[in-house]
Amino acid sequence: MTRSPVALLMLLLFSGGVSTATAQTGTAPTASTTMFTSAESQKQYGPLYQMEIKDQAAGDMFRDLKVVKKFARRLPNFYSQVISNAQRDKVYEIQAAYFEPIEMLSLRLERLKVERDAQIEAVLTAGQKAKVEALNKDSAERRAATRAANANAN
Repeated sequence: MTRSPVALLMLLLFSGGVSTATAQTGTAPTASTTMFTSAESQKQYGPLYQMEIKDQAAGDMFRDLKVVKKFARRLPNFYSQVISNAQRDKVYEIQAAYFEPIEMLSLRLERLKVERDAQIEAVLTAGQKAKVEALNKDSAERRAATRAANANAN
């Protein structure tokens, strides 16, 4: 059975680490059925699932993250033309319930990207870093020149 990323996220956030087999059968978890040790779940979900397991195990890195963005009530396109006020309130409740977990994951994703990029850059020698910086600067100058040329053409 495949799971959507949202379902997997919700399972990880709210189940406290119980495997999908436990959730489906209602049996008590054992050491071999938790998501951190289940070989069956490792085969089923693949590398992204394994990254989430590793991330959960190293959760200390993310404990200081706080959501500072405020929830904005906004209906999806064209919903306002077809739903009742009761449905509108239900949509807002659903959005509010998902807001903080999604924002926390976005913050975690940004932090992981920064860490990844730092590790990738650490592979380079000082000369290679200087060359990459020069290439980035040259590319930025070419983009700026192209934007200026397009602005003048309009």
